[in-house]
Amino acid sequence: MVILYVETNFLMAIAKGQDLEAENLLCSLPPSIQIVIPDFCYVEALNRWETEKYYVQEFEKNIDKQINNSKRDLTSSNAQIFLAHLEQARIWNQLLLNDIQIRLFNAIDMLLQKAEVINLNNIIIRNISQAVITQPETLLIKQDIMDNLILQCILHHANLYHRENKVFLSDKSKDFGKPEIRNILHNSGIKYLNNTQKFLDWLNSQNT
Repeated sequence: MVILYVETNFLMAIAKGQDLEAENLLCSLPPSIQIVIPDFCYVEALNRWETEKYYVQEFEKNIDKQINNSKRDLTSSNAQIFLAHLEQARIWNQLLLNDIQIRLFNAIDMLLQKAEVINLNNIIIRNISQAVITQPETLLIKQDIMDNLILQCILHHANLYHRENKVFLSDKSKDFGKPEIRNILHNSGIKYLNNTQKFLDWLNSQNT
């Protein structure tokens, strides 16, 4: 059994079509792999979706302004060509948002069915609260409460499963890929990998 820890970016990479291997893995998950994710990552993914939707809607507002300006130009053939492209861009912009929406919902739905959830407990909440409020210098990852919380949840869970192979998959190598963080993960028996293909390559190497 391999425990595969994932976080919010796993969901968002699937939603935005940036990690086909992650989507395929989730769709055809072998019984030898147990995906584990902190519960609040679902909420964080929904918050990211709201942010993504906001930016798309703001872009649409800018397109609408340009469409109105182009419609007022009655003499330039370029304005009419530009108008046609803007109207098409407005449609594709909304279709792209719909694609992200559908993929995110499907990814969350599949993960809910197939993954184990790490629930926040009093120990984790107390530890992160103490660090943030009274001992910020002890935070393993500076200026990112959520990543610290993800790390604490994973380490807490890993300490309950000493014998299993454990991998933490996250593309946030700027935080989780730091040598000091990798060492902490290693001390809990967790291998850090920054993309799904590397995990699949590692998994194949374990089977040969």
